[in-house]
Amino acid sequence: MPDCAVDDRHAAWYSETKHSHGASLTEAVAILGCKDEAWFAHIHACWQEDDGPRLGHLLPATLTVSGTSRATGYGLRGARFNARFDPETEFTLFRVESAPAKDLNKQTANALIATLAPFEDLPIGIEQLRMVFGDRSVDIHGLGSLAGATFVDAAPMTGMISEILLCKGASCFPKTGSSVPVKAIDHKGQLHDGDLVRGHAPTLITCELLIRISDD
Repeated sequence: MPDCAVDDRHAAWYSETKHSHGASLTEAVAILGCKDEAWFAHIHACWQEDDGPRLGHLLPATLTVSGTSRATGYGLRGARFNARFDPETEFTLFRVESAPAKDLNKQTANALIATLAPFEDLPIGIEQLRMVFGDRSVDIHGLGSLAGATFVDAAPMTGMISEILLCKGASCFPKTGSSVPVKAIDHKGQLHDGDLVRGHAPTLITCELLIRISDD
């Protein structure tokens, strides 16, 4: 879970690791990349405990699936996430690197991956990235952290330390802009769920995004 910084070098930190003997996963986003030359998954998820809903990081090495489930995933050619130390935030974060791929060019590309820096607005950042694809609409997948947020359809998140995941339906259109529904938890343990207001959703540490041309 997100928590206040433990020193004067970081904008935020993490709570103590919490354990569950069984929970029902309701929604999750996993960003796959490389860390220390091995595959690594950065996961933000929503799950249900006996005493109510939760949201936070899932630690991939600790997870066991008890039954069948369904997941949708996308693989990329031409780029990948790689974990590197970031001197601005003093965290090790996923950063985008090129990955050589045959028969790939700007005319055939249908997706991109990106990260946002601290204080970059999430909806505005998505709209700027969408412009790479001209007049095409895009779907958005991702996770990250926000320094507070205002929602179109819910009370504002006043906590300045949070973790978020983008929900199904996040998208951006050439004429009407972005629609960015998210689920979030702040450092006070308050859960939030709503569509972000453009210009009122600043990145705290990072946001990791997959932007792909819509199928329709």
